[in-house]
Order: sequence, then C-alpha cells, then structure tokens
Amino acid sequence: MTLTTAQFAGSPATARPRPATIRLTRRGRLVLRGIPVIAAAVAATLAAAFFLGVLLSPAAVSADTAGPATQSVTVMPGDSLWTIATTVAPEADVYEVIATIEELNGLEGRAPAPGEELFVPATR
Repeated sequence: MTLTTAQFAGSPATARPRPATIRLTRRGRLVLRGIPVIAAAVAATLAAAFFLGVLLSPAAVSADTAGPATQSVTVMPGDSLWTIATTVAPEADVYEVIATIEELNGLEGRAPAPGEELFVPATR
C-alpha cells in the first residue's frame, strides 16, 4: 500500500492548528521587563524633583510684612552714589547707605544714569 501526499499529511479535518506562541529572546525579555522599571524610575525622579522644589523654594512674600521705608530720588547729571548717600543720610555710614541703595535698586556695581529714579532709605 502506497500513501499519497494527501494521505500522508492528513486531511484538513484532522489537522490540528498550532497554538500561537511568542518566543522571546533574552534581549526581548530584558526589554519587556525593563520598560516598566524605566518608567517607574522616571516617575520617581519627577516626583522627587517636584517635592524637593516645593520644599527648597523660598518662602512667598507676604503683603503683611512691611519692607524698609524708602523714598524716591531722581539722579541728576554729575551725581554719584556717594553724593546721593551723603545727601540722603549725612549722619550714617556712607558705605552702608551705598550698599543699601545698590541692594534696593539692583545696581550690582553699575553707576546710576542721569534721570534714573532710585529708591533710597527714608530719612528719619
């Protein structure tokens, strides 16, 4: 008895379908496990940065707190911080008054320009 190709392979009614399986390589398993680990690390880093930013941020300025008393002075041609400081507070230390004027106006070592409005400590 000789078998034909159709008989050897089996009829379609008796053939079993193969189960659909996914075979992952070692690299595929590492990637599949690594994605959630990386996502968790990114989430933890973002949460830590947010909470550290909140904890280490400077306090908000309150309108209830009174700042130093100041007055406004217009810089005239030929004026310097020295002349303004001696005019505003002649009895105080000139260097301290100059430092206060620089701090109040954010001058950071630059000379004021003529016509510029400066905040100076109020005279008592």
